[in-house]
Amino acid sequence: MLVYLALIARPRERARFEELYTRYGGLMHHVAMGILKDEKDAEDAVHEAFLAMARHMDKVGDVNDPRTKAFVVTIAQRKAIDLYRQRTRHPAAHLEEGDLTTVPETENGLARCILKLPDRDRQFVLLKFDQGYTTKEIADMMGLTLSAAYKVEQRAKARLETLCREEGLL
Repeated sequence: MLVYLALIARPRERARFEELYTRYGGLMHHVAMGILKDEKDAEDAVHEAFLAMARHMDKVGDVNDPRTKAFVVTIAQRKAIDLYRQRTRHPAAHLEEGDLTTVPETENGLARCILKLPDRDRQFVLLKFDQGYTTKEIADMMGLTLSAAYKVEQRAKARLETLCREEGLL
């Protein structure tokens, strides 16, 4: 934790960061594990997420605010997805029965489709259907009007449907 605190100048922000670390560290790890399915990769993603938050504590609100929880989860998701994409571009190799093979991509077709969505659409879909936020709450979090949020939702669903059809899920 000292690495993160060294990036934060103000004592009040340090205290708030410690609260975030204590309160949401486990949740962030759970989110990253859900995407990466690997303990070490999940730890790396959470570490990167905490580094990003430490650099931008001015954007983090009250620790108990649901928007802060959504913000923290979104950062963890994005860092995990970034790491997932990096790993799929340069897959890790392991030796199995004398044969060199690559680590297979995720078995869940829907997860693959969600990962292919543009950032804003993916964030909306995850907040809505994974985290259970309403469209109005997501609009507030993303700084959108309610009508713009409904449009983002409509487009995200359409893109996801197209991707699922391409994967043969529908």
